[in-house]
Amino acid sequence: MLFRVLTLAAGLLGLASWGGCSGCGDDGGVDARPDGPGAGTFSLAWSLIDDSGTASCTDVVACCNKLDPNATVFVLASRVGTGGVELFSCRTVQGMSMTMFAPGLYNFSYELRVTVGDHAETIATATPQPGVMIEAGKSVPLAPIAFHVNLTGGLTLMLQAGAVGTKNCTGGAEISGFAISLEHAGGAGDTGCAPVVFSLSGGGSYSASSCSSPSTGRCIESGETLTVATMPSGPYQIHVRGKKKGTLDCFTNDDMFAVPPQGRALTRTLNLAFVSTNPGCL
Repeated sequence: MLFRVLTLAAGLLGLASWGGCSGCGDDGGVDARPDGPGAGTFSLAWSLIDDSGTASCTDVVACCNKLDPNATVFVLASRVGTGGVELFSCRTVQGMSMTMFAPGLYNFSYELRVTVGDHAETIATATPQPGVMIEAGKSVPLAPIAFHVNLTGGLTLMLQAGAVGTKNCTGGAEISGFAISLEHAGGAGDTGCAPVVFSLSGGGSYSASSCSSPSTGRCIESGETLTVATMPSGPYQIHVRGKKKGTLDCFTNDDMFAVPPQGRALTRTLNLAFVSTNPGCL
């Protein structure tokens, strides 16, 4: 928990768009009023509901990872003339405020935030709780809240063997075919093979249905796209093997990436490394 504040005139309006966080849930910052027996705190628990039906979210930590491992729960407590904020890591599932609040009635509002590019963005809100009494020397338990999210996104990839503009297939890297597999990489509760079917812009599709023994499909040319329109969001690791002479693994890629939530799509070019240690590839 990093940020505590303030007087309303000095900062509550600015806080509504503030998105920084450091050690969420573990430390504190500037008090709404000095710590002491005359101040109180609050505690809060939250859950996620996946409106896409992709995940049950009984494991809240796993669903937070599918959103963004750094997702935060932003809490604004306000009353006339003063107030304060708390940031909790989504993955902690619950937390107690480090901010100390002067006794009185507060209105609580909640936002779920993820990192988009270089800034934090609100993707969901929870039902506000007005008129909560904070008492001196006590911690008031707030009613649990729930955020509605969409744990699906899209993925578009391109494969590049060699410098940009170099062909992957005949007349270039001379790759004869590709074998591809995809694995969940979100840690506990989000591991294992992730079967998908890529639509190929050059025609046809590639079924990445096996991680232990991926099939070899046709050569996929540089600039050609491999697309999955809708799939579960979250961290993944891909394994690409560019074959020469049918069976030799001569080009590889094992990148990790995250498919974004809320129906957004990730577009990425995967640069393939040449396996110079395999004499048959030369």
